[in-house]
Amino acid sequence: MSENIDKIRHSLAHVMAAAVLELFPKTKLGIGPAIENGFYYDFQLPATLTPEDLQKIETKMKELIAQKLKFEKKNITKRVAKKLFAIQPYKLELIKDLPGDTVSIYTTGEYVDLCKGPHIKSTKEILPNTFKLTKIAGAYWKGNEKNKMLTRIYG
Repeated sequence: MSENIDKIRHSLAHVMAAAVLELFPKTKLGIGPAIENGFYYDFQLPATLTPEDLQKIETKMKELIAQKLKFEKKNITKRVAKKLFAIQPYKLELIKDLPGDTVSIYTTGEYVDLCKGPHIKSTKEILPNTFKLTKIAGAYWKGNEKNKMLTRIYG
């Protein structure tokens, strides 16, 4: 059961990032893992978030989940990945740091993320009202205080 919970949480992090990008198109994406009691995603946002924004993001997430979007994995070359994430500096840094010549991406609807997975098959596995965005915090990119401060949204 815990493996499936982790997959759902990780998948929710992707859905949240997709929702944030729809609401704030100039957002730069960091990372979004499942954690012990939920999930988070780090963003460089064009504006400071408010508690009302959390509610808007959550509503957008529910709209995306209702579309029963598939999580589709694909392996691509780093060269293709660099073009795909050309306007995402944190993703470009991650691609550069990964070993080998290929990376994996997951596509969910219009949203594409650099990710090794695993994920659930589709958002239809996420029951409505089983998640809540809980808080906004600051987080240094890669946990290093010399790096840029990003906005972390927890769920």
